Amino acid sequence: MSAHRSSSADSLASLGETSLLRLLTGKWKPDQTRVMTGVGDDCAVLRGQGKSHFLVFKTDAVVEGVHFSPQAQPGQIGHKALARALSDLAAMGARPLAAVITLGVPADESVRRLRAIYRGLERTAKRHGVNLVGGETTRTRQLFLNVALLGECRGYRPVLRSGARAGDLLFVTGRLGGTQARHHLTFEPRLVEGEWLARKGLASAMMDLSDGLGADLPRLTAASGVAAQLDFAAIPRKSGATLKAAFEDGEDYELLFTARPSHAKTLKKKWPFDISLRCIGIIRYHRLKSVELSFVHGFDHFRQRRG
Repeated sequence: MSAHRSSSADSLASLGETSLLRLLTGKWKPDQTRVMTGVGDDCAVLRGQGKSHFLVFKTDAVVEGVHFSPQAQPGQIGHKALARALSDLAAMGARPLAAVITLGVPADESVRRLRAIYRGLERTAKRHGVNLVGGETTRTRQLFLNVALLGECRGYRPVLRSGARAGDLLFVTGRLGGTQARHHLTFEPRLVEGEWLARKGLASAMMDLSDGLGADLPRLTAASGVAAQLDFAAIPRKSGATLKAAFEDGEDYELLFTARPSHAKTLKKKWPFDISLRCIGIIRYHRLKSVELSFVHGFDHFRQRRG
């Protein structure tokens, strides 16, 4: 056995993504005078200038054979690379500022394909006001792009995963499931929706749905120390998508957020966007164990392969 290979008891497959992150980063102790939140939320939040200025920092990667197939349209690959990171900024209610791109590429990769990938990335950056300011290239065995993205909340606080309280209502934008039919390559991050919710102070906790409702909802409730009681019939699904798909498919990139009951009427009356908004449940005290999701799961990079 190779020195770098593990036994089955010590494998990533048995550990899972969430437990791996906890194992690797559990002892990190950032400077609280500079860091508002680090590991465990959609983005790291750094304290900026003054009480109402926050810098939001995110890094995300797309890897050929994991996040996109070799047959994917090059422009869509570039779009997805940046849009995934933008979706995490949307989950905090932040506005994007600038990005640097690391490109890992095999030596025999087509230059024409690479240029088309970057054109897709550039179009998405222009559409969302992102300055592309640098990066790195390295030779690898398979193509990947990693995006490091900086954003800000100026004049309002970012929305964390940890703000949900018992009695809050649980909302989701758009429709879930059926994401592998091109949606995961063409989705638009909910930046304006997320910023509106944060600026108005209407969301008490928020995250984006990248790994599926079955994986991401437990992350939000764990961060807030609460449980969720779902109305399964209210969960919006794409045409032809089953309830199981809505929980497990992942890569919806919709916003999942909680709101105080006193804000529910404002949300429904003043929601200014074409994208749908649906209440799918209510937050309960954690000790009530009010939701049972054992029949579903979300995406985990080490427990299963993306199709």
